[in-house]
Amino acid sequence: MFLWHFLSLLCLAFVSNEAKSIKKSHVNLLEPTFDQDDKLGKIGISPPDISNNVQRVQQVPWNDPPGEDHDWQGKWFPHVPGDPQDKKQSKEKTTTTEAASVAPLEMTTKDNWPGKWFPQAPGAAHLVRNDSLSHEITSTTGAPHVIKKKPLDGWNSQEAEEKSTTEEVKLDESSTQGQDVWQGKWFPQGPNEPHKTKPIICDDGKSNLAVDYDPNDISDSLNYLCITSNRSLYQPNLTREAILTEHFLPSAYLPPAKCLSEHINYSHLPVTNGAYRPLPAEYGSYSYLPPQRYVRNLAEGAIVMLYHPCAFPGQVKQLQDMVSGCLYRHLITPSQALTPERPLALLAWSRSLEMSVVDQRLAAEYIQKHAKQGPLAPEEMSRVVDKRQTYKEGLLTEAHLVTTADDYELCGYLQEGM
Repeated sequence: MFLWHFLSLLCLAFVSNEAKSIKKSHVNLLEPTFDQDDKLGKIGISPPDISNNVQRVQQVPWNDPPGEDHDWQGKWFPHVPGDPQDKKQSKEKTTTTEAASVAPLEMTTKDNWPGKWFPQAPGAAHLVRNDSLSHEITSTTGAPHVIKKKPLDGWNSQEAEEKSTTEEVKLDESSTQGQDVWQGKWFPQGPNEPHKTKPIICDDGKSNLAVDYDPNDISDSLNYLCITSNRSLYQPNLTREAILTEHFLPSAYLPPAKCLSEHINYSHLPVTNGAYRPLPAEYGSYSYLPPQRYVRNLAEGAIVMLYHPCAFPGQVKQLQDMVSGCLYRHLITPSQALTPERPLALLAWSRSLEMSVVDQRLAAEYIQKHAKQGPLAPEEMSRVVDKRQTYKEGLLTEAHLVTTADDYELCGYLQEGM
């Protein structure tokens, strides 16, 4: 039994020794190395033809430091093979000393880079400028961004003066009750101010009326005044016939409403159709009502009575009484658009009846036939009249109801007397 154990241990020792010998022999075996041309030739490809202008770089063994016998022109990193580590450190100290001796604005490096470094050249000295720091800090690995807060001696005097002046102005202006230094105009408003919106008034019946008629302007009073010397030209003539004029319009035509920011012109006189102001006139008698207002009422079926300021007062009064007794939806105003031959007129939408003397029968037929007609005529006027805003500048007397606001019967009192 003892002999058996001894033989086993002997065999194990022999096997272990043999394995170490094999491992050593394997390590000592070096694989053959080939350069690029040998490799190409071995696989059957001829090496390329290299011109004389190209310098070939051969592989330099790691354990063989570079010298005059080698063609390597680059840089070794981190140090030349074979040089001790302390030699590298001594070079770093030398570089640091040289960099510290360079002026802050004259930073140079050993590289031949002709451009600019961002943010700074590597390995160059730099200067940190601050209120609390005013000394140089050298670095061989690159400096942080230069902090410029307060100019120091040795820096650009002009730049320092401009910078300090700008900072002083900002401090002085910011200290004045916290107001902004901007002196121009803010759009749409300045900071910390409420939003201001200027309402755009299209037509409220009170503002910007001078576009059509200014009741406070003396020159506009000529619209309703008569020059005494011309009064004789407007005397009534019983032999002069009335004229009925009708202007053709397509059935689908809708007159445009224009704000007071736009001027409105008309193609014929007296005006019976066209553009108008959005706000209608209150029904009744006026000292003067511009056509831009009463055209809106004509479009909703009203009858407008015009008379020249120099017309005979008795004829004017007779026509006024007849119109106001025929319907509620009427307007009465003087007008310079009438001629001396026919200083009285009744208007409906796109129609006019001009007269020298009042013919009640003709006037009543005209009202009954053309009243309550127009592109904007409502089916029930009574629902609209009391709820809408109207133009009342120059209103003398308001219209009174004859039957109802819808005028279901026109000139009824005249029919009984006819």
